[in-house]
Amino acid sequence: MVMSGCRSSKHLAERGQTPSTGPSAETLSPSEAQKAAAECVARVAAVQAEGPCLTATAKVAISGKGKDFSASGQLRLKRDDVVRLSVRVLGMEVGLLEFTPSDVLIVDRFNKQYVRASYAEVPFLSQADLDFYALQALFWNEIFVPGQRRLDERARSRFSLSEAEGRNLLSLTDTPRLRYDFFANSRTDCIETLRVEGQNASDRGTFSFTYADFRPFSGRSFPTRMQMRVTGAGTDLGLDLSLSGLKADSDWNTRTTVSAKYTRRPLDQVLKALKL
Repeated sequence: MVMSGCRSSKHLAERGQTPSTGPSAETLSPSEAQKAAAECVARVAAVQAEGPCLTATAKVAISGKGKDFSASGQLRLKRDDVVRLSVRVLGMEVGLLEFTPSDVLIVDRFNKQYVRASYAEVPFLSQADLDFYALQALFWNEIFVPGQRRLDERARSRFSLSEAEGRNLLSLTDTPRLRYDFFANSRTDCIETLRVEGQNASDRGTFSFTYADFRPFSGRSFPTRMQMRVTGAGTDLGLDLSLSGLKADSDWNTRTTVSAKYTRRPLDQVLKALKL
């Protein structure tokens, strides 16, 4: 249902139409429509975890170049500081992704190598124009505007509101290259899907992030299933996370120290070694 909602709105857009907003929305003036959209954004933004930290055990599935890899792992989040995903096989950490406001760290422990790069240098992030604050919003299941750390009143006014498959569709279309569509549950105001596409019909490539299996955590309903997909722009990439044991634990080191025995390499070499 989540993906069909994305496809439905996409097909309508390709025919030059917009998803139906219902009879009541048709009578709204432009200023009233903008106010309704801003109010919906405010409700969605208010549905967020109260604590600054989250840790969870994760089942991780990664796909790339037609190959699939499954393992256990751990997801650790600290708001405005770090997003970390570690991957383990037989109890040993074999890989790590760490995102901070300054850079991206990828550690391949099996081959004793690592990458430290800017967000612009990581293809799937630059394709969707994601910096650290947009990326952390993805993992916290929050709405965002690319390039802005906080959703102030002006940022909320940039969204338009429509309806798709019974859900509220909040669209950000005034960005230079990309369109951001947030599909929110009309009852809970939780984001269920984010879809990022080029503004022009000729643009290729789609970035999507979907959420499911919401459970109580830190004063809200939090998704325990997350799926990321990057398609149509070179190598397709997928990341699936199934979370359990959610805790508001803050007793952990927020930065990873890479051993001097590890070799720093370009991103493409490490991704090639990981077969991604």
